[in-house]
Amino acid sequence: MAAEIVVPEVGESIVEATVARWLKREGEPVVAGEPVVELETEKANVEVPAPRSGVLARILRREGEDVRVGEVLGVVEGAPVAAEQPPAAPAPEAAEVRAEEGPKATPLARRLAEEAGIDLSQVPATGPGGRVTRKDVLAYIERQRAAAQPQVGPEVEPAPVRPDTRVAPPRPEAEAWAPPPPPPVARP
Repeated sequence: MAAEIVVPEVGESIVEATVARWLKREGEPVVAGEPVVELETEKANVEVPAPRSGVLARILRREGEDVRVGEVLGVVEGAPVAAEQPPAAPAPEAAEVRAEEGPKATPLARRLAEEAGIDLSQVPATGPGGRVTRKDVLAYIERQRAAAQPQVGPEVEPAPVRPDTRVAPPRPEAEAWAPPPPPPVARP
C-alpha cells in the first residue's frame, strides 16, 4: 500500500513553498512521523514527516522546485519498518524557524542571498514589517547585473598636453546649430 507525502497547510496566508532539501533518498527506509523533506516558505522552514513507515519509493519534486499546498512531493511504499525509537511527529505549526541574525528576512530570501554572496543589509526591504523578501533579493541581483554591464563604447582618454602647448576654446561655428522653428500659422 502506498502513501503520498503532500505539502501541508503551514499557515492561513501561505499557499506555496520551495523544496529546500530531501532528508531521505529514494529507496531509503522511513518511519511514520520521521521528517523526510524540508520546505521553505516566506515565513518559516517546515519539515514534512513520512505519512507511514516503509520505503521512500519515489521523489516527485526536486530540490529548488516551487510547490503548492496539497501537492504530492513523494510516495512511501512497502512494509512498515520497525523502529527502535519512534521519533515524535513534528506538527507543521511547530516548524523550525531559524534564528535571525542581522536584518529581518524570510528564510528563502536568506538562502538566495547566501547563495549569491549578498549582504542582506544592502538589500532594500519591501516586505511586511521591514522584512527582506525573495522578490527584494531577486530585484537587488538584477540591479547589480544591470550595473555591471559594460559601457557601450570604449572609453577614450584625452591626449596628454605638454606644458608649452595652449588649448584654444571651441569656436562657435563648430557647434551644432539649427534655425529657430517657423512661427505658428493663424487659421481663420
